[in-house]
Amino acid sequence: MDLSTMTAEILSKIPQAMIPTAADGDLIRRYQKFFKQHEEAVVKGFYDVAFSDASTKGHLNPAERPARENTLREWYKITTSGHFDNHYWTWQALVGIVHVKHNIPNSAMLSMWGWIINFLQTRLLEELPAAEALAAIQILQKVQATVCSLIVESFILTQQEAITRASGLKPAIQKRFIYIEIDSMLKQGRATLQANMQQAAA
Repeated sequence: MDLSTMTAEILSKIPQAMIPTAADGDLIRRYQKFFKQHEEAVVKGFYDVAFSDASTKGHLNPAERPARENTLREWYKITTSGHFDNHYWTWQALVGIVHVKHNIPNSAMLSMWGWIINFLQTRLLEELPAAEALAAIQILQKVQATVCSLIVESFILTQQEAITRASGLKPAIQKRFIYIEIDSMLKQGRATLQANMQQAAA
């Protein structure tokens, strides 16, 4: 599956109300001064957390921090410019493929997205009238939902396609094997959960 097709397929599965519109982009651009003011703090704070926490620093090379900061800074500038078009969404889907290549887990990506949103919404509420801050936060949450969906789904689809190509198995056969394993894992998980609940109730 090519990248454009993958992006379109993922977007088609996201509720349209949660995908930022051109009007949302216009509103975000209204606050360019705010976003520019906090750009360096976002970039530095993001990687201060990522490089200091045991759960994330193992995926990072300190020597690469300047380059990674430049990449995040460019992403931040483009994202806060509010141009939410097909090119932007395809770029975000590509990030999922890059994360597969560099072994960046989705849990780390989602957590650090949460850090960015928390950072920005705190300052929006501090610096803007409440109604304006809430309107901007709602759009940022839509951006978060759409971008994270694209990254996570492209991550999963890329892994699946790579396994299919490497194994040589037909997709239908591979799916059967996967469902057999899922059924086994569900049975095991439910048994464990039931045992824990019984112990807690005793």
